[in-house]
Amino acid sequence: MNQNSMDDFYTLASIIPPDQVSQYLHAQGWDLFDSRDGLLEEWAEPTAPEGESESEIHLLPMNVTYRDFRRRFVEFLAAVANYYEIDAAELSHRIRVESADVLLFRLSHDDDHSDSVGIDEANGVLRVAQRMLAMSARYTASPGKEFTGRMRPEAREYVAKHVSLGHTRKGSFIFPILSGPRSGRGPGALFARRVMENLAVGLHRVQSLPDAAYPAVSDEFAPLVIALADSLQAFSKVPGFQLVDISFRWASGRKITRGIPDRPITLESEIIDRIALSGTRAREFLQSRLGDSNRFELMATRRMADRPAPAPSLPPAETVEISGQVVALQIDDRRIEDWGSRYSFVLRSESRDEIFDVQIPVSESDYYAAVEARNSGVTTTAVGVLSRTGNGILLEGEVAFGGQRRR
Repeated sequence: MNQNSMDDFYTLASIIPPDQVSQYLHAQGWDLFDSRDGLLEEWAEPTAPEGESESEIHLLPMNVTYRDFRRRFVEFLAAVANYYEIDAAELSHRIRVESADVLLFRLSHDDDHSDSVGIDEANGVLRVAQRMLAMSARYTASPGKEFTGRMRPEAREYVAKHVSLGHTRKGSFIFPILSGPRSGRGPGALFARRVMENLAVGLHRVQSLPDAAYPAVSDEFAPLVIALADSLQAFSKVPGFQLVDISFRWASGRKITRGIPDRPITLESEIIDRIALSGTRAREFLQSRLGDSNRFELMATRRMADRPAPAPSLPPAETVEISGQVVALQIDDRRIEDWGSRYSFVLRSESRDEIFDVQIPVSESDYYAAVEARNSGVTTTAVGVLSRTGNGILLEGEVAFGGQRRR
């Protein structure tokens, strides 16, 4: 590397802190081999799938007061750029715009050690990824609607503008799908984060479909879970498919909702076949009981189930306080008789590391305050008495948007 190139990396080292580089490597699938808090990190290159070759390990200095910090930091940046075969300017661009959540698909082959992936296989994986994200976007925008017809504007904008394919990594069959606007701000970023969180929950729950103890049809995520089970069947058409790991890398700077699954999902072809069969049976069961026209709306409100959905145990009938994000809004004249209001919103919270949704009846003014809270992503707090109904969990009481309590 010539002196001019090294000068560029010295310039880059002066404008980008090491913790931002660390976040970028995490989002790009590098493996944190060792970490000494505040001192240094050792990162392994994300080369071929485990067992095929050894990854090079590079030391990232974190303590800027070290005498040789600048030299070591420049060497690290140059090594990262060399891995991607780019210059300092391109590396600077990639690190500084890295504000997207990442959905990763890694394919494994027992008898294939090449450094490429077949075009048909790649096309099959990308089709599955595209369908999963589109369904999660539909569910996020309209939890009670079927996955057909025109998308809601926010879902359509997300798929068209805020989903992209990340840079490939040499020696591996990893497909990084980037989710979210590159600015990392605004309503689009908040919607994109909800899409990815819903997809993470849905994919983890879809693994439980073959388990008879899991009442999929009474789960508030049932529409998404069953649709994901159906989409997984497409892997059977991918030439040579054996196993896929699906994982998430979350963008820095935006807090993840507590309880969102954070472990990779490993699916072998045999497991996918069982999941697909269970999903088909669950869908047929719902159709037979409810009919085509309203099965998705009823799934979303859990009316179809003889038994309640798995949810955190409710405390005794006493005043409780819960906090979370507004994830859905509803105007329904049928609720006036029961609640005295046609307006309500759904607050997503967490208890004992499990996510659950609570429906909260509100006045018209509070409804529009909930709209603003959803769009801005502020934390909403509700205080009242929880009760379980045929529609899920209900709370009647007071709500506070951004710290301002309302009755």
